[in-house]
Amino acid sequence: MRLILAQYLRTLRERDEFDRLLPDLLLSMGYVPVSKPQTGNRQYGVDMAAVGKHPEDGIRELLCLVIKRGDLGRNEWDSGPQSSRQSLNEVFDVYLKTHVEPQHEPLRKRIVLATTGDLKQDTQINWDSYAKGHSGEVTLDFWGGDKIATLIERFMLSEHVFDATDRSDLRKSLALAGELEYDQKDLHRLFKRVLGVSDQGQLTTKNVSKKDLVKALRVVSLAAQIFSHWAEDEGNLKQALFAVERAMLWSWHRINLEEEKKRKQFYQEFGESFWRCYREIALRYFEKLQPHYYVKDGLSGYCRESAVFSLVIFEQIGVLGSIGLSCILVVPSDEETKRINFENAAVVADALVALLENNPITGSPMLDGNVVDIVLGFILLVFTGRVKAVSDWLAELIKRVDFTMKLKRNFPVCTDSVDDLVELSIQKDEEIRVDLMKISWLLPTLAGWSVVLKRDDLYEMIARNSKTEYPEVCLQLWHPTAQELPSHLYFERAHYRCGESEAPIILPDTAQEYRVQMEALLKSERHNVIATSTAGLAGMPAFDLIANRHFRTPVAPFYWFQFLLLRD
Repeated sequence: MRLILAQYLRTLRERDEFDRLLPDLLLSMGYVPVSKPQTGNRQYGVDMAAVGKHPEDGIRELLCLVIKRGDLGRNEWDSGPQSSRQSLNEVFDVYLKTHVEPQHEPLRKRIVLATTGDLKQDTQINWDSYAKGHSGEVTLDFWGGDKIATLIERFMLSEHVFDATDRSDLRKSLALAGELEYDQKDLHRLFKRVLGVSDQGQLTTKNVSKKDLVKALRVVSLAAQIFSHWAEDEGNLKQALFAVERAMLWSWHRINLEEEKKRKQFYQEFGESFWRCYREIALRYFEKLQPHYYVKDGLSGYCRESAVFSLVIFEQIGVLGSIGLSCILVVPSDEETKRINFENAAVVADALVALLENNPITGSPMLDGNVVDIVLGFILLVFTGRVKAVSDWLAELIKRVDFTMKLKRNFPVCTDSVDDLVELSIQKDEEIRVDLMKISWLLPTLAGWSVVLKRDDLYEMIARNSKTEYPEVCLQLWHPTAQELPSHLYFERAHYRCGESEAPIILPDTAQEYRVQMEALLKSERHNVIATSTAGLAGMPAFDLIANRHFRTPVAPFYWFQFLLLRD
């Protein structure tokens, strides 16, 4: 948090930004301002004065702030009328002699040179000599970006770096950070406003400078980390993880709205502000829940009803899949990093296998949309060599889903609505039942993975029964087009805005025949979403799969059809 604050401070202007933050900081520290920065009026070196007790020794003092911007080097120290030394001289020569109120005369005087940057090494001796030369008159302090970041973290809880509207939304979100069902709408509103994007993901402000966009990215990262800190303190790491994911995804979307040639200049900032933060919060989330995965029905304490338990379990499968893939699907800088990343992914994959073994309900998805979580789980397990675990899980899924479809009870509802799921279980209405099982993305996905894993027996079961036992179910897959997907994947449910639906799918009788169809798609440049993935091209292919899970967008078949080639 301190590093993020220090980075953010460096982007602030001296006037109307940095000087607006400092009064709030001093108030939080217990100081009462007696003068504030003013434009146009000569202030004789003092940009702001305040009275209060020093937080360390408790002595009441008059604090005089001299505000500058950026790093303090030799040029900034003594190069003209606006240099730091000249401003400090004016404080001693004029302000302290003519502008101190009589009631403040007995107080200790402390002059603070505050800047958003650092004191450069070539100027350190100048500052030390100046402070020593005036030590008999007043106390001199230097507050650089790191010092101010520390004070903000300690006294302000970091919220006052935002303007009034952003602050209001942040406070609302913090008040609800511990609520399990909070939709984070206030935080999302802040993200979009700061990033300058509309509800549709379009730019609301064009021709934004690099500096302003970097600052916006840091503000969004800071807001997400503040919220995640509150949520974690409330014991709600799920809210923390989802907030950081949303900030990361929307920020990447915003970077992609820049011209392609300009995007790379923001990649380092993105990595430092978001990707590292995501990995850290994902690690804490995993470590908290890891012991539960190795206990029989270890997550059952989070719910009572079996349907709700199924939703919890499949959500965990998706989260584990995306966390594990975030370790392994990154371009490492060296072989040692690659090895460590794989080992971390293997630990997550082992936890997923334990979850499958200890929770039989992992074979009974209640929503057709759980196909997103299932595919992520499959991909992680295949990448880490747990092929037998994938095959066994696939067999259990197909056996149970096929049975519920034939029975026409407890099947995965196609609307992905929990309300519809509840209504179906209570009403037992035939019309509702027909409506909720008319479409399935899960069945053709399981059929495709049966081909990938060379389980012809499982494939033939789905192919046969989809025609004879539940022919009214329309099997379909969504195929995003390579050029359109990057514009939507990182901001919303992409399958609502782009791509093509393959429906109805009539599965051929044999797995070999379906394999031919799958291989035909792999030859289509139009659907090669891997080649056009902006995250993949930037060295973070896992980012696409995180977006799939977060926004509930099905993983493009072109992506997982690739395993046909890996399994040969």
